[in-house]
Formats: sequence, structure tokens, C-alpha cells
Amino acid sequence: MSTEVGDMSSTSLFLSAQRRLHRARNLVSLSLISGALIACSSSNNDSAQFSEVTESSSEMAAPAPAAVRVIHASPDAPPVNITLNGSVAVSDLDYADSSGFATVDPGSYDIGVLGQTPAGEVEVISVSGFELAEASRTTILAVDRSANIEPLVVTDSEATPSSDEVALRVVHASPDAPAVDVYVTDPDADIASASPALSFEFRQDVDAGALSAGLVTIRVALEGSDTVVYDSGPVDLSGFAGEQLLVAAISSTAPAEISASPVKLLVSTDDAALVLRDTNTASAARVVHLAPDANEAAGGPVEVFASSAELGADPVQLIDAFDYTDTVPAVDAFVTVPAGDYVFDVAPNTNTIGDSVFASPTVALETAAAYTAVAVGRVLTDPAFSLLLTEDSARPIATQASVKIIHGAPAAGTVNVFVTPAGEVSVLEIEAGNGGEPLLTDFEFASITDYVAVNPGSYDVRVVAGGSVAINIENLSLAGGSVATAIARGPSESEHTGPDDFGVILLTQ
Repeated sequence: MSTEVGDMSSTSLFLSAQRRLHRARNLVSLSLISGALIACSSSNNDSAQFSEVTESSSEMAAPAPAAVRVIHASPDAPPVNITLNGSVAVSDLDYADSSGFATVDPGSYDIGVLGQTPAGEVEVISVSGFELAEASRTTILAVDRSANIEPLVVTDSEATPSSDEVALRVVHASPDAPAVDVYVTDPDADIASASPALSFEFRQDVDAGALSAGLVTIRVALEGSDTVVYDSGPVDLSGFAGEQLLVAAISSTAPAEISASPVKLLVSTDDAALVLRDTNTASAARVVHLAPDANEAAGGPVEVFASSAELGADPVQLIDAFDYTDTVPAVDAFVTVPAGDYVFDVAPNTNTIGDSVFASPTVALETAAAYTAVAVGRVLTDPAFSLLLTEDSARPIATQASVKIIHGAPAAGTVNVFVTPAGEVSVLEIEAGNGGEPLLTDFEFASITDYVAVNPGSYDVRVVAGGSVAINIENLSLAGGSVATAIARGPSESEHTGPDDFGVILLTQ
């Protein structure tokens, strides 16, 4: 299980995160993993189970167990199940997560990594006869993008840390980063006058040895230069004193993460993992105007103001001349904003917040999260104008398309939504009740679904209101790795410019 942290400048915050790490466990407990692995090896007559000692062997020393863990470091691969000798040992291991160490009998194992796709499990890594030596501690990372995914096997640092040290093995596990230099310094040190602690490229690992468990800053620069591509900010290692840590540079996947750095650090302890993002990581947001009568109420396009302690004492004009169906900054992009609590005001386009016709409740934007805010409802009548906020949390996964649906058309009322393979079902069949079961039944205005994983391909999307197809989108192509939000919208209810019928706004990331 991984805990994600943005600004690590607070010592108490870091120690609190460390305490949470020691309470965290993967979806399959380590004891169950160990039991499964031991059961897998029970057919080998040369391997004795830990819990069974026969009378004839009671005076013999039992072999020291081996320890093994798996880390998911493939940025566009789906969650995986891990098998040992054909039996599932770890379930639902997702990106940037660690299974934690499990103790097993020394011996030879067949290891499988099974990707979970909408079409079922697909074996993406297969290793036969993998040897786990007595008393060994082995980490297997699934690295590279899914088309080239492979295992990377590393061991712990050979250093034995004292009670005020940590021992580090560092791995370059990001296919999106070139060869780099890594600096581990005092927080105030200038890397221009420092030497890198290590240099490596993708798939390489370095034993960084033992270092003092104090306050440090970790910076990653392009090899041979002082161009910093990742800065951890001050990190307090005292909570890890006496431990062996594996630090892997992995790819950033969220829009706000990518804006700050192409990489983040995954710090794995024996039983959990912690994500350290670049200290400049903010939030990401975009806004969609789907209030059909706002232009009529405001006498034209509107403007949006944001008020927040992070922005200063005065409200900031966020969007100018915002018209019906506009998306800012774009249907396929986000703008980065400081994380914090915000109040949004919608006003006529007069460059003053004093004319506001709507003020939102306080909205919390979290570090590294991406959000879509949709202005829906009516200013003058029911349903009342409001701001729908949804987190765009899906990671692009090569083996699936991830789709979320929002009902933003007040004139449509409650609807059914049909999503079928392109060309298989006609509009007439759906309206006649012969189109099969809808994906969404009695889908109400302002409702938002979770992400749905579907096979890559082309689809027809029909929104049925009152028995008739109000929205008909045919041959919508959803590629593997795509993340889409489909928003059903109604016609403009203003005398000003705008669409004349129902439709869909498709957002991507």
C-alpha cells in the first residue's frame, strides 16, 4: 500500500507518514502471501515447510527463510496479480505500490505477473525457475511501459545501518527519464558546488550505502549538468533510522505531477511504500460552462473569480468572457493552481466580483490531484445553478480505455445511457426497446459515475430521455491508454449564441 505525500518540509508530517506506513498493509496480508508461497513449494520433497518439523529432523537447523517482494513500476500497465508456482500470492497490486516482503522457503519458483484487463487476465511477465537463496532479500520490480514490460531484480544495500543511519539501494525505474545524477545534500546546499551521490540510467541500480538519518534534500539532475528535474524539498529520514530502504525513481502519471517533474520517488520499507513528489507539485484544474441560461441571466458571457489564501487577499479573475459549452483551458488540458481551499464566483463580464450571481461553497483542491469543475443547472429557475467538482484520478492504462460520464443536461431529466460496440445496435432498436440493457439506468441530472474500464475500440453512445434518443454519438473511438469524461449537455436556453440541441462534451487527459 502506498501513501502519497507532496510537500515534505514538515518533520512532524513526515514522521506521521512513517507511522502510517508501519500500519499499512497490502490487500493480501503478508502472512497469507507466505502461506500461499509455502503451499506452492510443498510439492518439492527437498523443501521443508517452516511450520512443520518431523521428529527425524528436529535436531537439524531449519534453513533460514528467504524474503521476496514485488513493486509495480510500469506507468501504463494495469493492476496485476502475482503468482508463485501457479498460485496467486499477491492480488490487485497497482502502480507505485509494493507488496512488502514475504518470507518463504528457499528454493526455485515459477513467477507470473498477470495484468487485469477488461477482457480478463493477461500474463505480462513469466519467469521460470527463479532461485530464492537462503536468508536472501530479493525485490522484483515490474518496469518499463506495458508494451515492453519486464522484471528488474535487485537486492538490498550491502551496508548494515546503525541506529542513526539508513541504508539505501537506489533504482532508476522510469522509462520517461534519461540518464541522471542524484544529489543527496543538506537542505540548503547548492548542487553547483556538490558532487552527485550517484549517476545512473533507466534499469540501473546503485548501492548508495549507509547515510545519516537526518534532514536531507534529494535532487535529480540531467547527467553532467545542474539542470534539476526533481527536487524533494527537505525530507526527514530520522523516522527510517536503522532501516534498509529501496528508493525507486518512477514516472509521474498525473497532470499536476507531470507539470512539476517527469519523475517521483517511491520509497519502500519492508512492508509498505511512500511516494515523494517534487516539492513544486500543485493541483490541476479545468472548468466547463454548462449552465444553459447563464448568458440570459448575465446579459452575455460570464467571468469566473477565485478567492483563496493561496492567491492573496483579493479575488483573482480566473476566466474572462466564459461562454456556454466553453472549456478552460481546453478539453484535453489542465491549468496548475496552488493546492488549497477556494471559493469560486460567477459574475457578468464586467471585470468586478461585486456583480457575482453565484458563489460556490469552499472547494478543497489537493496536491497532485486533477479536477474538472462543471457549472450546471439554471441561474433563473430550477434545477438551481451549482458547481459539480469531480477528481480526474484515472491513470492512463495501455490495455483499457477509462471512461466517466456526467449528466449535465437539465432539460433531459432522468435518462438511460446505452454504450454499445459501434454499428451493433441502431437508434431505432434502442427506441423500440430492443437495444439490450443500458449501461446506466435512471441516470439523474448532476450525477457522476466512477471511471469504467472498457476494451479499446469504437462505440456508439445513446442517451435516451422519455423513450427517445436525445443524444446520439456514433463510432466514438476509445484508444488504449485514453482517459475520457463524457458530459451530456442540453441546448442553450439563451437568446445569445449557443448550440440548438443536445450533445456531448468529451474531455480527455
